[in-house]
Amino acid sequence: MQRLLTLCVLCFIAVASFASNATSLDDYLPDDVTYNPDIPTPQQVLGYEVGEWHVRPEQLVRYMEILAEKSDRFSLEVTGYTHERRPLLLLTVTAPENHSNIEQLRDQHLALADPKRKGNPDTAPLVLYMGYSIHGDEPSGSNSALLYAYYLAAAEGEKIERVLKDTIILLDPAYNPDGLARFAQWANQHKSINLVSDTQHREHVQPTPRGRVNHYWFDLNRDWLLLQHPESRARIANFQKWKPNVLTDFHEMGTDSTFFFQPGIPSRKNPNTPDENVRLTQTLAEGHAAALDEQGRLYFTEEAFDDFYVGKGSTYPDVQGAIGILFEQASSRGHAQDSINGLLEFPFTIQNQFTTSLTSMYGAHANKKWFLDYQQRFYDDSMAAAKKADFNGYVVGDETDPARLHEMLNILRQHGVQSYVLTDDLKLNGVTYQADHAAYIPLEQPQYLLIRAMFMNQKSFKDNTFYDVSAWTLPHAFNLNWATYDGRRVKIADQAWQPTTTPNHDLAADAYAYAFEWHHYFAPKTLNRLLQAGIHVRQANQAFTASTSAGDYNFTAGTVVVTKAYQQQDWAEVQQQLAAITAETGVTVHAISSGLTRRGIDLGSRNLAPVKPIQVMMLVGNDANMYEGGEAWYYLDRHVGVPLSMVDTDRFGGVDLSRYTHILMVDGRYSNLSKRDAERLQQWVRDGGVVIGQQNGARWLSQHDILAAEFVNSDEFSKKFPTAGLTFADQDHFYGQRRVAGAIFELELDATHPLTFGYPRATLPVFKDSLNAMVVPEQPFVTVATYRANDPLLAGFAASQNREVLAGKAAIIAHRHGRGRVIAFTDDINFRAFFWGTAKLLSNAIFLADQVTPSLSDEENAAEAAAEAAESAH
Repeated sequence: MQRLLTLCVLCFIAVASFASNATSLDDYLPDDVTYNPDIPTPQQVLGYEVGEWHVRPEQLVRYMEILAEKSDRFSLEVTGYTHERRPLLLLTVTAPENHSNIEQLRDQHLALADPKRKGNPDTAPLVLYMGYSIHGDEPSGSNSALLYAYYLAAAEGEKIERVLKDTIILLDPAYNPDGLARFAQWANQHKSINLVSDTQHREHVQPTPRGRVNHYWFDLNRDWLLLQHPESRARIANFQKWKPNVLTDFHEMGTDSTFFFQPGIPSRKNPNTPDENVRLTQTLAEGHAAALDEQGRLYFTEEAFDDFYVGKGSTYPDVQGAIGILFEQASSRGHAQDSINGLLEFPFTIQNQFTTSLTSMYGAHANKKWFLDYQQRFYDDSMAAAKKADFNGYVVGDETDPARLHEMLNILRQHGVQSYVLTDDLKLNGVTYQADHAAYIPLEQPQYLLIRAMFMNQKSFKDNTFYDVSAWTLPHAFNLNWATYDGRRVKIADQAWQPTTTPNHDLAADAYAYAFEWHHYFAPKTLNRLLQAGIHVRQANQAFTASTSAGDYNFTAGTVVVTKAYQQQDWAEVQQQLAAITAETGVTVHAISSGLTRRGIDLGSRNLAPVKPIQVMMLVGNDANMYEGGEAWYYLDRHVGVPLSMVDTDRFGGVDLSRYTHILMVDGRYSNLSKRDAERLQQWVRDGGVVIGQQNGARWLSQHDILAAEFVNSDEFSKKFPTAGLTFADQDHFYGQRRVAGAIFELELDATHPLTFGYPRATLPVFKDSLNAMVVPEQPFVTVATYRANDPLLAGFAASQNREVLAGKAAIIAHRHGRGRVIAFTDDINFRAFFWGTAKLLSNAIFLADQVTPSLSDEENAAEAAAEAAESAH
């Protein structure tokens, strides 16, 4: 093994010593191979040298297309499209003769990852997934992909041909084309002939949304596990199709840094990552270091960047028999920028990424046998560990809402995890998992470690400092009942779960009314679509039992009713539209035969009031949280069908607020809003508007006397952590203890409150990444949810001192303010779009806000109750 490593290092002593300012292709390319003159260079296609301008995605695509046309080493496929309909490319690069039997080679490689087959590490091909720039404003990766692609197509000689003969390289030149396009446009449009390196120059200061994110302002490097975006789904489909041995993840960091490559901080790796993975990573690192030493470049390892969250590109492969490698290059964030290390120019950043692309490829190939053998042993060991586990699998389910269970199982399926629908009821820990509404995920399958990572419920950690989240437990995120199962037999379907379309249900033509319950995740979308179609819709604030075409049915509070009465269009047209909409959303519709119910409110009750059309606005901009704004936009746009108006905070003063029924303020500073803006917003609420605050957006409403609730003072937390006796070396641990590191807490809901309609249980997991909490008001009826009084932590890291303060505090408060409503959430209720369990709280805050009747004034509430009683007495 040491001899192979030495050979790998020696390969790079021959790499050319790069000039700090590469201006031509020769400055980038190593001279230990020759180059085929028939292969077009990037300059011949783009019209400029790599690094002279920022490459746009369409240019990148075109260059790859030309290489695929000119080189018999290349094949190209479009594996998907971004939200903005940019193609997602995957190039398969190998020796020309391998393309004729590529599927056979893929099968030979996949046999290593299948414990039921006996793959041969001596003959199976090595597979490398070379991917670039998942953050669009970290462009040195995708720009270096131009060079790497040219090298793969044009380089000639025994060195490269030996690699291509038994290696399959999957080249993904742009993980995030939409973000790359946004940033390339920004950087290029501000470029001067005389490069401006001033750090305060506009070129280096992006406005919101930055190029880092995709179309909906999501960080795609957090979506590898969650799969809420097409870019991720295409990428994971490629990964699972090939199961590569190495995956590269090229990033950028602060301008004043140098260059980082893994291993990262040893104590911060995921506990499911084998130690041998780190040794393989270290072996590749020695090759990176040798090449960078030869060029006189600075770099560092093991001092930063955790490897804990398996939903990141550098960690996701680690629990699947592969090696994920993070590269972080100090960023010029444009064409040139001053740094503490001197002038940092764009070509310099590209050179480091290109160099380590080559060292990754040659280093992995030099240790090919080790990588392939490790992959096979990883899956064999996983199956052995699954058989020795102290339980057999997980059961998940929820009979009230098929959509949340469906989405979670679909995520598992895309990751190669098999689940099986229960065919008989199963009772575990006092919970009955109903047949057809629950699934079993056996541990004994090749993705055992990934399964354990998905369901990880860890609460204690050796190292409590996290670069990202400390918990992402999928069944918590989808608010599903779940439990481990250690029984001998469970009755399940013969075939693994696959997505199915909801069958169309014919609506009874002679119905008096139609109704659907609020439990379904897409019930809000169904309601909104009906409103947009001009259909008269009512929503119940109490339960009732009505006669339906299938017999008596108990409808819960929140049920939506479409009555024949008050429609402004022909009843047959209403029926046709209702059938089409519910067929799309999958919501079950019940045909009600009479307005006189068996129990509870009748269909003409004032407690089944008309739902008004909505017009929602969200404040955005540089002082609003870009990620939370994107999450809300994504949810309302794609899951509810709301055309969301987004207004920058610096334009708020000139906006006609009368256009809107609801205003949303996600987390943010809102420093651009003046005292006059606050007064204007308050008057809008008093006149009947609904304002919804989330995290520090809610805090801003409290500070400006719009939300009548007090946030817990930060001193309540800080005094729990004494500072006496601390040394300088204790800083990381001390501040790591004080923050909530992206954990999952449990809320206790007022299950009778309108904002909790549609929720199946009086408890609800919520993602928490801050110390935001509200003091429970003395006034009753306004607190919707509190953090569980008996230690609210479900998963992840939160110091016991913080949990003590948070326990029993208010997480959701809602009250009247004049004729309007104020609703406050202390947490990110739509975290990364995969917290389907809490996301619908936003729909409840929109569609059920009128049901929020109490204010913080006893006098007002008493007067309202008296008026209601007087009306009923008539």
